[in-house]
Parts: sequence; structure tokens; C-alpha cells
Amino acid sequence: TLNDAYFTINQNNARAVGIPIGAYHFARPSQNPNITGASSADTEAAHYWGVVSNYVNADGLSMIPMLDWEDTSATVAAGFTTAQMSMWVNEWCNTISNYARAKGIPGLKPIVYTGTWYSQPGTYPGLNTTVTNWPSWIAAYPSNPNPQTGGPSAGTFPWSTWNFWQYADTNVSGGDSDVFNGTASGLTAYLVGYQNLPVITSQPSNRYKDIGGSVKLSVTAGGAVPLRYQWRFNGVNISGATNSALTLNNLQATNAGNYVVVVTNSAGGTTSSVAVLTVNGLFTPVFSDNFDTNSSANWTLNQSTNNNTRASFAYDYSGYGIPSAPNSVGGTTKGVKFEANYTGAGVAALNISPIDRSFGGNYRLRYDMWINANGPFPAGGTGSTQLQTAGLGTAGNKVEWNSGAADGVFFAIDGEGQATDASPDIRAYVGTTLQDTNSGVYVGGTNASIRRCSDTYYANVFPGGQTPPAAQGQSGALAVGTVGFAWRDVVINKNGNIVQWFIDGLKMCSVTNTLTSSNIFVGYWDPFASLSDNTNLSFGLVDNLRVEVPAVAPAITAQPVDVAVKVTSNATFTVTATGIPAPSFQWQFNGTNIGGATASAYWRNNVQYADAGNYSVLVTNIAGSVTSSNALLSILAASPADLETVALLPDGSLQLSISGDSDATYYVQSSTNLVDWMPLTNITIRAGPYDFIFTGVTNDAQRFFRARSGP
Repeated sequence: TLNDAYFTINQNNARAVGIPIGAYHFARPSQNPNITGASSADTEAAHYWGVVSNYVNADGLSMIPMLDWEDTSATVAAGFTTAQMSMWVNEWCNTISNYARAKGIPGLKPIVYTGTWYSQPGTYPGLNTTVTNWPSWIAAYPSNPNPQTGGPSAGTFPWSTWNFWQYADTNVSGGDSDVFNGTASGLTAYLVGYQNLPVITSQPSNRYKDIGGSVKLSVTAGGAVPLRYQWRFNGVNISGATNSALTLNNLQATNAGNYVVVVTNSAGGTTSSVAVLTVNGLFTPVFSDNFDTNSSANWTLNQSTNNNTRASFAYDYSGYGIPSAPNSVGGTTKGVKFEANYTGAGVAALNISPIDRSFGGNYRLRYDMWINANGPFPAGGTGSTQLQTAGLGTAGNKVEWNSGAADGVFFAIDGEGQATDASPDIRAYVGTTLQDTNSGVYVGGTNASIRRCSDTYYANVFPGGQTPPAAQGQSGALAVGTVGFAWRDVVINKNGNIVQWFIDGLKMCSVTNTLTSSNIFVGYWDPFASLSDNTNLSFGLVDNLRVEVPAVAPAITAQPVDVAVKVTSNATFTVTATGIPAPSFQWQFNGTNIGGATASAYWRNNVQYADAGNYSVLVTNIAGSVTSSNALLSILAASPADLETVALLPDGSLQLSISGDSDATYYVQSSTNLVDWMPLTNITIRAGPYDFIFTGVTNDAQRFFRARSGP
């Protein structure tokens, strides 16, 4: 055993100036391999407690005990096992916790310091998930660490996340450099006697969602139960939002902003980091395919030369127990199934692009994605790691992978998260060039693990635990950070020269590049030569693909104008408007909708005096609406009619020959005294005079006739 000669001096001096301080124990399981009894974890715990117990107090200045787990003599070759080492760690921590309880400090949990070079099975036996009940302090030293946005470069195995990260083994004072995964208030939970305070282990993530969509923000916290939650929007409590998850439906622009959650219990409270919700403007499709029918004739299929790939259109995936994709209509279960290396080992890729399509300006590719894999899980079976790919700016005739003439900007991700840093789970490419971890392309940070699903950036939105559908007969569940065995909403958005990749509203990558081609693609790629040990279960699905452009609210470029026509003639109103998508029209008369008047022009035939008034049109699309100015319809009276001739016919009837405006209607009347007029009929002048026969000739002393326009 070795005790720091300055231990007591350091403890007293730190406390004297108000600096919290703690003590760590370097575990030696190679010297004390037993769990209990002699030469055991209990032996080392007893020694540690004997030295430090006077300085483990609930005084606000005592940090929790730490177990330093990195004995390089305890190797697999020396006979040590994962189960044995995990039991050793748990025994030491439980024993220290029991010592503290006996001192009147219940609930103390020591923290375990290690790195995945030691905690992941390999040369050393590693640890299993039974130790994750204790908080973690992970050591990982990337070449360019970013302690504000990064994380342990090699992951946090077997923990799903980290509480502290030692990102360098030097600093200006000669010690190590470490960062806490949380806010200053949360650090209090690692003081002795304060561990019952809530501790947030998974912070809510920034999200991007569309107007009308939904989003689920969540937090994972520990501490003395019961835990209570209160979500806040822009600093104001949200009524009824008192669960660990907050679901917002029918999103509107007013929902965009900053969200936090306050977690409290009987010991106190802590506030999460801010999650920024961005609500996208409306988009409208300019190309789509739901793959419910065989549309292969509309697509170019590009395959690697070994031809060990295939794409199956209108493939019914329900036989695998896979549910209908989220954007399918009527519960349909057909899409495109992609397979690579389905008959023999070898690196292979394929992708499809729509024929004769070109997309310009700002637009986005969006689709439903499912990645299937062969188990058992979480590790997956042989050859289980395959990538779903998609991108923009391709000519549409290239195989999109890290070889040959791949073009544009594209992205790739596997389903079960078991790749390596060199051949990662999460990838961004410009042409054939894989973007480096320190390129700034990966939104979660520049640490070495950012291209791995195990990086903590992905844990909140993808908490893991997905299981294969029962129909597949597979076992196990996927790890934290993985996207397989679930439908995912994938968006690749182009805005100017920036191409961004989102999965379920989490921004994955952002690439700045000027695209030289204008098509899109989706595909599949097996970057490893190994053959899946169950090729029937190794595939990717794409459903409900669409290319969308930003919607633009209608704008009227030519207003309807006033019209003045003679009674019984026809009037026409027109409007010219722009918008994306093309707008619809609804004409109105004096503010009331006119049935069936839904074109850009409106014709009012055989106008009457009652038709005079204001005509306008409401122009609408998904982005908004606008109403035109009023156009006044004025009704002009027809020219006076002429009674050209009056003739008495042989049968005693009277023939009146009447002329007037063409297509005008006149009302023929008669009177015997020029005061009392009796209506006879109404006539419409077509071409030339109208001959009207009056059969009511009597022995009147006189009878007068007239033809009037208007009522």
C-alpha cells in the first residue's frame, strides 16, 4: 500500500479556502484478487476507509470517494475474467457505501475512474453493465479535445454516458484536465451527503422539426426518488409538463425556442442544459415515390462491379414483422429493399437515382429509413454492420461509396453501432472522401468518438433498447445511440452551399460544399468483406421518398380590374398569382364565396342588374393566403329598342319588328292609355330585328307598344 504523504495537509488546506476535495484509491486486483475475505476488494476498501474516513463528511467540502480502475497486471492472460472484475468493483464500492452509512451518511456512491482501453474486454477482462450503478469518470485523450462539446473519444463502455471526462493528463498546474458533464448546480450531487440530489445523466437534445409535426424532448435523471419534473419554455413553466419527457404536437412557429427541465426531489433540484427547438418552415414536394407499385422503370440503379447487390421495388416488408412506415397512407407496407453481399463475401454497394431529374435552389431529400441486421444483439452476428446511404448533388449514374467516381455530398449510418473509429458507424462524404472527426462536419463535436453511435451526443434521441421484430426470431437488444430496428425520419437539406443531415430531428452533420450536379440518391453499402451469417436478415428499407422545396406563400402579381358591361352580356375577371405550391382560387361576390368559381379566371354570363357589385378572389396554398383587391362590375343599360315596323297580319294578329343591341334582353309591354302598362313578353335580340306576334288585337280605340331594357 502507498499513501500520499501530503494527504492530510492537502485535505486541510483545501477545506480552509473552501475548495471541495476527495480521495481516490488505486485498485490492485492483481495483488488482492478475491472478492471478500483475505486479499480481496474488502481488504482494499478497509484500508482506504481507515485512511480517509475522517474526511468523508456531509460538510459540503468532501467529494465522493473514487476507485481508480486500471491495474495493468490484471489481464485476461493472467486468468482474470469480466465477471470477476465487475464483482470486485461492485464489492469495493458497496463496502465503502456501507462504511459511510454506518457513519450516518446514507446513499453514498463512489465514482469509478477508468478508460475504455481498460474497461472494454480485450487484453484486459474489462467490465460489464453491473458496474453502471456507480457514476463514471472516463479517461480519454484525443489529440484536439473540446471539453465544452466533446466527450470521451473511445466511448464510455460499459456506461451509456459519462459524468466526468479526463480529456488530458496535463494542465498548466501539472495535474490532469477534467470536465463535468453538466452544470455547476449539478456538480453538487458529487459531494458527500448530496448524492440524493437529482443528477441528470442524459440531457435533452436540440431538435429540428416541421410545422405541423411533433417532437419528444426527454431527460434521464437519477437521485433519491420520487423525482419530480417541470419543463420550461423560454423560462416559463409549461402547465402540466411534469414528466421526464415532453411531447409537443402540431408544432407551430411559436413553439420554437429554448426548453429546459427542472428535476427536483426531497434533497434539492437541478436544471438541465438548454434544448433549442427549431421549427422549420413549410415544404412542398416536387418529386415523390411511395414505392407501393413497381416504379423501377423510373429509377437508375447503380451497382458495384461484383453485382453482389440488389434492389427490390414494391417489396412487402410486413413478412419480417416490420410495421407500416410512418408516412405511409392506409397502412401500406411496401418500399425498396436494398441488399449488399447477399450471396458472397466482398465489399459492395448500390444506390438508385430518379431518371432525368434535376433539383436546383434550396431543397431537401426526405424518406423513411429502416435498417435490419443479423443478431444476436447488441454486438450483432458476423457481417452485421452495413450502411444505409443517401445524398445530394450526384449526376445520378455513380456508385456512391468510398471508391471510384462517387460524387456529391452523402451520408451513411449503420443500424447496430458496432463499427470502429477507423471504419465508423456515422459517416459524411464529399465524393469519395470521408470527413475527419476534427473537420467540424459532425455536429456533436470533434472528439474521436463522434463518428460512433456510442458517442454521448446520440444517446438522448436514440436511447437504445430496440429489439428485432418477433417474426425474425432474433435475440437481444441494440445499444444506446443506435438507429436500427425502428423507422427513422431522414432529412438531407440543401440551403445555399450548406448540406445538412438529420435523423429524427437530430442534426447529425453539416457540410459546406458547392454541388456541381443536381440529382439525389438513396442506397446501401457493406463496407466490410465479411459475409453476413444470415443474409436474409441483413438489409435496408427506404419508403415514402420525396424531394421537397420551401413553400412560398401566394403573391398576386396582377389584380382583377373593374368591368362595365351592358345588361345580359358576359363579364370576365382574371387574376395572376405566384406561390409554391401553385395556389388555389376562390372567387367571391360582395365577400361571399361563389360556388364552383375556383379558377384563376371567373366568367359571369348573361349579367343582370343584380350582379352588379364587388368581385374579389382568395388565393391560397399551404404557406398562406392573400385576397385580391375588389373589382367592380357595373351593369350598363342596353340601347333603347326601335319599333321599326308594325303590320296587321291576315289572321288578325299584329306583327311588331323590334331592333336593339345584340344579345340584349328587352321587355315588351302594351297599354291603352300610356299609363297602365301590361307585360307581354321578353325577347333577346340576336342578329337583326326580332319579330314579335301579338294575338290579342281587339276593337280597342287605341293600343300602344313599347320595348324596354332593364327590369
